Amino acid sequence: MEYIIFTILAILLIWSIFRFKGFHVAGLTGAMVVFAGVAKIVAGLLYVLVQQRLYGGGDAYKYFKGGKVIYQSLWENPWYYLRLVFGKNGGFVDTPIYKYAYHTECWDHLGSYAFCRFNALLHLVSGGYYSVHVLLMAFLMLLAGLNFYRVLQPLRLMPDYWLYGLVFFTPTLLFWTGGIYKEGMVYLGLSCCILAVCRLTNKTSLKHILLLIIGLGLILLFRNYLLLLLLPALILLFYTSKYPKYAPQKFIVAYLVGIIAMVVIAPFLPFNIYEILAQRQWLFLAEHGGSDFGAVPLDASLQGIAATLPAGLVNATLRPFLWDASGALQIVSSVSILLVWLFAVLVIIRCKKNHTWHPVQLFLLFYALSNLALIGILVSNSGTMMRYRVIAVHFMVLLLASLVRVGREWRV
Repeated sequence: MEYIIFTILAILLIWSIFRFKGFHVAGLTGAMVVFAGVAKIVAGLLYVLVQQRLYGGGDAYKYFKGGKVIYQSLWENPWYYLRLVFGKNGGFVDTPIYKYAYHTECWDHLGSYAFCRFNALLHLVSGGYYSVHVLLMAFLMLLAGLNFYRVLQPLRLMPDYWLYGLVFFTPTLLFWTGGIYKEGMVYLGLSCCILAVCRLTNKTSLKHILLLIIGLGLILLFRNYLLLLLLPALILLFYTSKYPKYAPQKFIVAYLVGIIAMVVIAPFLPFNIYEILAQRQWLFLAEHGGSDFGAVPLDASLQGIAATLPAGLVNATLRPFLWDASGALQIVSSVSILLVWLFAVLVIIRCKKNHTWHPVQLFLLFYALSNLALIGILVSNSGTMMRYRVIAVHFMVLLLASLVRVGREWRV
């Protein structure tokens, strides 16, 4: 039965790609979109296989089981299901419902429980089969890729075949967003936000306002602290797209002013932002694993963050070191980050002359750097690091590709 449901849904999704205009994107044929979708499905199934073989299913499978627990409440009382899926999580709930909330193992964690909700909804059509959930997640990741392609293709920053390959077939992005995990939802949320903001700079549209709300909502649900990095970058993207003159200077000045303002007002806030960062780092330090690299506990002060930042950036952009890598995943991650650095050298050699920075490029640069800085400060485990940074590194790869001069025939 699993294979039948999987095959039927796969056929329906492929049919929808050819049938609906929402999948018709300039520079892509229907066959190219289908091929990209198949790659997403294969990557998702590979992710599940690796997680099952190495980590007993990992957190992604735990969220699947949590969703199944919520789905089972539907048969006792539909109200229980609706409450668990759409109501607030955490804290006390009535005893008949609490037995389900408790067994999800994620009740008090917003981001993790959000995935339990997601899986509980998918159970309505999946028959309870994990592979079908992977298929539907792959479809969402295809939509995310199409969003990024819609943003970047009209800018003509690189050949279309480069863009197609990088957006849909970058191996690390394919793998880490392939599983039913937070990186995929963050990637989808970011794609919605960027596409919506770029469209809203040309014309105010209810459709794109809703798309922006959906994107922000996904970030809020699955990794809410990223909004602190995302909102300034999105506001600057909108402003510089409207008024592109001196866009690089506007980004630089805005970020400098923002950092200075944060430092000045931090002592007067009703919460200690430095203490929050230190506590979050402590949570990562408490998650002992086989790839910890012994990060020094963060001092909850401005001086402590400033002292930690250089080493943090090194960790986020270089680890796991090849000589420290253990296991196939870490070796692949180490090689992939080295390839990114080699690509950066190529860009330096073949960089476009008299390059004019587009606001989208500046968004990719500043969001990626701020994200890598935060990851470097907080994360103390190479395994976690290579998962958390995958989107930021992908943004850097897209940016680097947009700066390369590709032959005399290519003009921007």
